[in-house]
Amino acid sequence: TMQEIDPGLLRRSLVVVDSRQAVLTESGDLILPIQEGTFTPDDIHAELGEVLAGTAPGRSDPEQITLFKSVGLAVQDAVAAGEAIKGALAMGLGKTVQL
Repeated sequence: TMQEIDPGLLRRSLVVVDSRQAVLTESGDLILPIQEGTFTPDDIHAELGEVLAGTAPGRSDPEQITLFKSVGLAVQDAVAAGEAIKGALAMGLGKTVQL
């Protein structure tokens, strides 16, 4: 039920989310405006993965506001950690620790 994003900004923005299902379940920033009738699930432009894969366009104008709402997905954290490890290994950084 927490809402930090001004609903007016939400309506003026190209809204991209990490996961439609997750934000529509967990994010008061979207749930409350939907309940108030000022925003709909169809107003979500795309998921981040769709933009990165090229199946949904990003913003079309440099003046356009892009609003990214993330509730945090473990799979994205795991991928980011894997990329960090690959980068560290490529640069000869880090230390292997036996647990």
